[in-house]
Amino acid sequence: MNRARLRELGFDLGVRAEAGVSDEGAWFATAPDGAPVVLKWFPDETVADRYAVLIPGLDELRSRGVPVPEYPHVLVVEGWTLSAQQVLPGASVRNPSPVMVEQVVECVAAMAGVACPLPAPDLHPWGASVVHTLTVDVDGWAMHEPLRTGDRRSAAVLDRVEAVGADADPAWFPTDGVVHLDLHTDNLLAGDDGTLTGIIDWEGACAGDPRFDLVRFAYDLDGHDQPVWDVVEATGIEPRVLRAYVAHHALRCTSWQITTTPTTCRASSTAPSASSIGTRPRRQGPPAPTSRAPRRRGRDQAGPDPPGERGAARGLDGGVED
Repeated sequence: MNRARLRELGFDLGVRAEAGVSDEGAWFATAPDGAPVVLKWFPDETVADRYAVLIPGLDELRSRGVPVPEYPHVLVVEGWTLSAQQVLPGASVRNPSPVMVEQVVECVAAMAGVACPLPAPDLHPWGASVVHTLTVDVDGWAMHEPLRTGDRRSAAVLDRVEAVGADADPAWFPTDGVVHLDLHTDNLLAGDDGTLTGIIDWEGACAGDPRFDLVRFAYDLDGHDQPVWDVVEATGIEPRVLRAYVAHHALRCTSWQITTTPTTCRASSTAPSASSIGTRPRRQGPPAPTSRAPRRRGRDQAGPDPPGERGAARGLDGGVED
C-alpha cells in the first residue's frame, strides 16, 4: 500500500494524524468526491464486514442527535480494510466543560435501544464478556499478565479485579444498545464554545450496555474536579454493575500503562490501589490514559487508542511508501 495506490483509488493523502503514545495512527486525506476524510488501515479484510453491520446503527444514532461521523468509504484493498471517516469540526479536550459532560450523558442515553449485532472483543455475549474479561482476560485488550508480573501493587489490583469478576453474574449486565467501548476524551470533540461536536472512532463498537461507556468517560475525567461520578450514580446504575465496570476499566487502563510505559508506571505507581477497585474512584487521577500530560489534538480526529484497545488499526505499517 502506497501513495500511488491510494491515488489510483481516488484518495489524495495528506499529513498523518497525531500518533500519540502508540504506533497506531491515521491519515488526513481528500476522498474521490473532494470531501476531507480521515483514513485508517486495518490488516484484516473482515473488518469491512464489521463496518457493514455497524453503519446502520450509527445512522440511527445520528438520527437521534448523536454527533457521529459518517463512513462514506469502506474498501477491501489487497487483504486490508480501508476506512474513510468524515471529518467533524472541533478538537479533543482533556477536561470537557460541564455542558459537554451533560451532552455526553445524553448521547449515551440515546445509545440505548440501538441495534448492534456485533459481539464484544472476546466474541462472548455482553454479560459473559464482562465476567470473562475480569476473571480470565482478553489477549491484547484487557490483559491480566502485565498486572500479575508487574509488581506487588499491580498484582494486588489484579486480585481485586478477579474477585469482583468471580462474584459477578453475566445476567446482571444487559444487552440493550450499542457500546462505543472506548469513550474517553480523545474520542470526543468540542467546539470553541465547549460544546460537543463529535464522538469519533466507532470501529470497535459492539452490542451491550451503554452505561459501560458512561463509566469509561467518568473514569477518564476522574481527578478533574468534576462531579461526574454523581452523574453516573444518578442514572440509577446498580452498585454491583458499577463495581464491575470500574474494575473492568481499571484492568484495561493499568495493563495498557504497564505494557506501554513500564518504567514510568513503576516509578509513578499509576495503578489504582487494590482497595479502590470496585468502588467509586477517588479523585486522584486514574491510570492511563488520563495520567498522560494534558494535550489538545487540534483537528486530529483519529488519534490512536492504546495498543490492542480496538484491534490492529494502524497506518500503512507505520509509514507510507512514496
